[in-house]
Amino acid sequence: MSGQEDLLAKLRQTLNEQGIDSFHILEDLVPLEEQMDYFRYFERLRSENNPFVRDEEIAILFSPDESIERKKRSLSLLASIPDVGAYRSIETYHSSPLEPELSHWSSMALVSSRIILSSELSGQQQVYISSGLGGHDKKLRFFSAFTTTNREPFTELQKEIVEREFNFQLQKADVIIEKFEIKEKYFTIIMLFAFDIDAKSILNEAVAECNEYGNFLDTRFLFTNVKVLNDKELQYLLVDK
Repeated sequence: MSGQEDLLAKLRQTLNEQGIDSFHILEDLVPLEEQMDYFRYFERLRSENNPFVRDEEIAILFSPDESIERKKRSLSLLASIPDVGAYRSIETYHSSPLEPELSHWSSMALVSSRIILSSELSGQQQVYISSGLGGHDKKLRFFSAFTTTNREPFTELQKEIVEREFNFQLQKADVIIEKFEIKEKYFTIIMLFAFDIDAKSILNEAVAECNEYGNFLDTRFLFTNVKVLNDKELQYLLVDK
């Protein structure tokens, strides 16, 4: 938990110190490995600096006869120029990809194109904030998991307390709850919050409020923006060792 919060604090400090108020967050859930693959490919194309014709690349992108690899190139080339027509073409393709395998790639191309176009139009430095879970409207998405102190099943009353207190504390802090799921021995939350929010304090306060009713929640909890863990992964983490 503290590591994630430290990173957020440093990021907030950097943005403030450099006077950066324009940043872009990938809204889709794209694994970090795929994000890095895209940026390596993108930078390689930019360094090659080979000329291309925008309309030809758009035609290739929407052609049913072109290969996935060729369309990856088209998406990346179109994303490399500050051109509204190129941006709209990527946006149209991404809204309903002819090749589902390219949904992550087109998502990355869309945010790249948005950054380059915004930089050109505004003349201001643009920043991309990378996260495996993405975000929305300048808010980061995080996944958190909480469990009972002794790994015992929740009672119905405890479930009611957890749902009430966490909803109250998070909504009070303008945190958007996208998904709240209570299982037998743990519960998970997928949430969106802004940079200026101290998520650690809010979640700790929610746990403390719940524990006023019997200290049934473990004060240690998972908090990550890398991925949403599935039930098997959570069960492994919850085993006392």
